[in-house]
Amino acid sequence: MPDYDLLPCGVISLNLNEKILAVNSYIIEKLGYTFSELENTSINSILSTGSRILYKTHFYPTLMGKGKVQEIVLSLTGKDGTKYPFLFNMSMDASQIHISGLILNKRSDFESGLIEAKNAAETALLKNKELMLAHNELGKIQKELESQLREEKTTNKELRILNKMISHDLQEPLRKIQLFASRTILKADSLNSMDDVLHNLNKIIEVAGRGHSLTKRLQQYSELEYYTLRKAHVNLTGIIESIKTESPLSTYDFIYDLEINSLYGDEDKITILFTELFHLIGRLIGSNGVKSMNLSSRISAKETKSPTNLEIGKLKILLMVEPKINNEDAKEMVHHAGGHRMGINLDMVFCEKITSLHGGTFNIEILDSGKIRIAIMLPHVSL
Repeated sequence: MPDYDLLPCGVISLNLNEKILAVNSYIIEKLGYTFSELENTSINSILSTGSRILYKTHFYPTLMGKGKVQEIVLSLTGKDGTKYPFLFNMSMDASQIHISGLILNKRSDFESGLIEAKNAAETALLKNKELMLAHNELGKIQKELESQLREEKTTNKELRILNKMISHDLQEPLRKIQLFASRTILKADSLNSMDDVLHNLNKIIEVAGRGHSLTKRLQQYSELEYYTLRKAHVNLTGIIESIKTESPLSTYDFIYDLEINSLYGDEDKITILFTELFHLIGRLIGSNGVKSMNLSSRISAKETKSPTNLEIGKLKILLMVEPKINNEDAKEMVHHAGGHRMGINLDMVFCEKITSLHGGTFNIEILDSGKIRIAIMLPHVSL
């Protein structure tokens, strides 16, 4: 059985009578219960009143009919009565109902803001003398709510990405562990098959290690949302060369064309950015090898900020990677990239998230020639 307490998401298992069989620590710690208090109780006992109605009248019938329900919002009630909204996926098999999801930390703040705005509007209409003042105040509240809504959409997009990775990428190592374990058990009684047994055991250890590594990376990604950047000037080539030695690009050399070799950001997160970027490039080129790697940096749009008198600009880092492929291979590479789209993978999501946290942008595309073009734009403070 996998250790669901290691996952950075909530997991609940029910029998077909909707009795709780298992709950991981992500949910138990949030709700304030012990597992013994929830075991063999109905899922309805921890659903809020509104969520209980939605679950019974809509989500549960859909689950029974289709075998799964995706991206539904239900509120769980804690031991102290606090309601916690979750974004859940649900599926079922012949004996159990499986539920996984993440808490929507910002949803309750957004709903509270809407309620406050409504109350403010009703009060303003009853007080004619304060109507203009209330109108101006509501304008500010509206802007804040629009900002919160944009953040909510971004958060929900990231939650869907994490759910996809949790429900798909983590299942593959678990399936392989089950396969090799079954083979090992079948051959364990035969002395002649000890080499096969050892081979399968080593495969189990290898796959379990990959699953553990992926879980750690998912947890590391989820923690980025609450991380406070500690920015300083970082040596760009120093970080790149240090990371490259432990990456799929370790046997290749960069050709540098740098206007500036200083990057202003959080050194730990910039290190993760380039680590994941090199894994992404390695994943795209596969076993083809690299013909050339060119990295350039340019500063643009400089301006002075008062009262600090800091000179602020935009740093553009451009990386061009040319794989060792012929024209036919290049066409095939572009085709599998889906028209310049790489799909959703954890390495790319890390790159996009870390550049976004720094107030920048990340873009990658595969050109018709098969070359990989990566552009990273970051704010820069001059030394």
